[in-house]
Amino acid sequence: MFGQAHRFFPGTMLVLVGVLGVSTSASADTINIFADMRNSTEGLGDFSGMLTYDFVLGDMGVLTVDLTNDIDPGFAGFLTGFIFNFGSSDKDASAVLTSTTNAFFLDAQNQSGSPFGNPYLGGAALGGNWLGGGSPMNGIGPSDSDTFTFDITAVDADSLSAASFLQGPYDFNFLVRFRGVGPDGDLSDKVPGVPAPGALALLGFGALGQRRRRRAA
Repeated sequence: MFGQAHRFFPGTMLVLVGVLGVSTSASADTINIFADMRNSTEGLGDFSGMLTYDFVLGDMGVLTVDLTNDIDPGFAGFLTGFIFNFGSSDKDASAVLTSTTNAFFLDAQNQSGSPFGNPYLGGAALGGNWLGGGSPMNGIGPSDSDTFTFDITAVDADSLSAASFLQGPYDFNFLVRFRGVGPDGDLSDKVPGVPAPGALALLGFGALGQRRRRRAA
């Protein structure tokens, strides 16, 4: 009922393919992430995902974000955006959305993640608006997934990794937005993304306890 057809931007995909032509699969680095519901604003949204980073050359890299909405379909709710920082020493570092499988998501730079922090460097959201963006039903529905690709520019692009995109100036540097939650569709949530348990040591998260996941029936 909530399924979303996948949509592509052909022009941006062609540009991306051209850029990746100078990269190699051996440079790819991946980390799995999941929702830290204990530290979300409302304890409602649930998701899982994967971050993949490819260094291209010079100051260029490519970040791919795969996200799945794991919220209980009986409770409903749509994943309508995400924002992130990354652990670069370059004060002028940037992240620009170049392609997405959901055409309603646009580039969302310098968005406020209050109460977690403000601003966040990059991201994608419905209409490019992290807090709004029109009908939440255009977002990622329960049990659905979408993929987002960003061009990363930083003088230290060669030293970044997938884990770098969970790092930054705040306690939580990757946030996911849920809207249209609940039987009346009037609830929302901001949920931090953290590394999957096997990758916790990469970011010094220590002994974060595993939580029980709510799975779609």
